[in-house]
Amino acid sequence: MSGVWQERSVPMTDHECAVEALEEIGATILADNENQIRLRINGQEWALQRSHGRYSLRYNRRTVRDSLAWMNNIGGAYERAVVKKLRRLRTEEETAQLESEREAVRAEREAFESQRQQLIEERRQEILEKAETLGYRVTQTEESGQIRMVLVRTG
Repeated sequence: MSGVWQERSVPMTDHECAVEALEEIGATILADNENQIRLRINGQEWALQRSHGRYSLRYNRRTVRDSLAWMNNIGGAYERAVVKKLRRLRTEEETAQLESEREAVRAEREAFESQRQQLIEERRQEILEKAETLGYRVTQTEESGQIRMVLVRTG
């Protein structure tokens, strides 16, 4: 049987968006990889081949008449998929930026708190040593996260 073979193609550079666009127009994906997408739509099976940023469909013009109307809808669905993916990637990037910024702020806060605690401990040791040399006894209490030191004169 002879036929007149034709090829229709749609520019789609991103595989993930191409699959999403095909599903949006009602296709069932049977199998897919980076070079080919096998699908079923309107009761017929098709294979789209990827070549140079386009997905192409070869068909026999004598046996296929009006069943390729679905190809006209892929372009718009693909553009919506691209916009959706760009929005998702932008959100992920912003989230990652915020997480790294939060991590940097948290690390800075922890370093500041550590430095503050070290300063308090140094000051406490300094007071204890000075009180001991001057003949004082130190009673220490903690109230609301603050240290209260009272010097008591020893006999």
